[in-house]
Amino acid sequence: MDIQAAQTARCTKGYTALMLLCAAIAVWGLGWSAVRIATEGVGVLGVNNDVPWGWDIANFVFWIGLGHAGTLISAVLLITGKSWRGEIARHAELMTLCAVCTAAVFPLVHVGRAWMLWQMVPLPVASGVWPNLSSALAWDTVAIGSYLLLSVLFWLMGIWGERAPQSLHPVWARCCLLMAALLTPLVVTVHSVVGCDFALTQRWHESIIPPYFVCGALLSGMAAVQLIALCRRCSSELIGKLAHLTLGLSCAMGLLYGLEWLRNPEFPGSDYTWLLALNVLLPGVYWWPALRRRRMITALVSGGLLVGMWLERVHIVVGRSLTYSGGSYSPTEVDIAMLLGSLGLFAALFLSISARMPAEQIDPLTRLKAPCHTRPALWAAVGAVTGAAGSILWALATQWADTAGTPGSYPQGWAFWWPAIWVCSLLGGGVAVFIHFCTCYRRV
Repeated sequence: MDIQAAQTARCTKGYTALMLLCAAIAVWGLGWSAVRIATEGVGVLGVNNDVPWGWDIANFVFWIGLGHAGTLISAVLLITGKSWRGEIARHAELMTLCAVCTAAVFPLVHVGRAWMLWQMVPLPVASGVWPNLSSALAWDTVAIGSYLLLSVLFWLMGIWGERAPQSLHPVWARCCLLMAALLTPLVVTVHSVVGCDFALTQRWHESIIPPYFVCGALLSGMAAVQLIALCRRCSSELIGKLAHLTLGLSCAMGLLYGLEWLRNPEFPGSDYTWLLALNVLLPGVYWWPALRRRRMITALVSGGLLVGMWLERVHIVVGRSLTYSGGSYSPTEVDIAMLLGSLGLFAALFLSISARMPAEQIDPLTRLKAPCHTRPALWAAVGAVTGAAGSILWALATQWADTAGTPGSYPQGWAFWWPAIWVCSLLGGGVAVFIHFCTCYRRV
């Protein structure tokens, strides 16, 4: 017992030391960089007239994509009734929260004078403008904010539901299932909207953009989930199942690369050599069953995928700008510090929260067969209608103004509001389901 206690204490000290090291890297990388950008301006970054978006925006897109697979794995596996999801589901959801929080740092820092961000809030008396719901940037803000909020509620619902009395478990199970059903299309919507941003700004006007971004985001997130499963020493069976999913996404990514090459053979260039090698060829080792469950092989493939997907984001943000402008780009020490700081922030957040987070002990799937005396689906429907109606009323009250229109001061009309209305309906349905669960929880 003394030997076991000593090993436990040694592991605890090592865990704490690693968490403090990651926190120190985050403070150095992000804190020092934010101070330099705020005091000296965005000129300390590698951005210029040829590349207005550099590594910072590439990192933002990478972290947003990394957070997608966490919630999607938990949600889709719950909907499809996979019992093995419990080993990794809660940690995958936590990965989503930490990744989105890390991504949020980059837009805040990249604006330069962060203390003036309040002027971007839709207060017409102060700023004289309303957000333009016809803009992909407005869709992006609404979608990412809704995704973060519903992911937090889904994660909290899973933890609180296990502590509830058994009489509430049928309600909890159905609320989890409804929340998963709402989050699944929201995950696809979020990165499709991010793809629309780049379709407008990078002159990449192709219908392949939304699936391209969604598939890449899921592939990078799946690689991160595999690394988490390895660190938690999950079963070889789970490692093999995750490898199957990774292989499928890698094949889809290869298909998208091929379609892009067929449409424009001279455009991809030499950058795609590394992307094909890391994102398509390297995961091909999973075709051999003996290699799928090798932990060292899984670690190497997952690490290579993360590097490859980050390089793809850099290629999209920087490489395409250089292709059209013919200029140059060189990252500075601030760009490098921001990248390292984001890695430290994500690791510090994940390690600090996961150490106190209870593991999943009750599978909601086992409670679905019990009778339920409430109607969470009705709450979800009412919430979705309320969210859509609220967004429509807000748009009708604000989007008529010239300040909410296009650069020519002519609003484009209701036909361009549907992405924001769709996201608000999903947000309203998810919030209503969580309120219903909390109401039942207090009554018991």
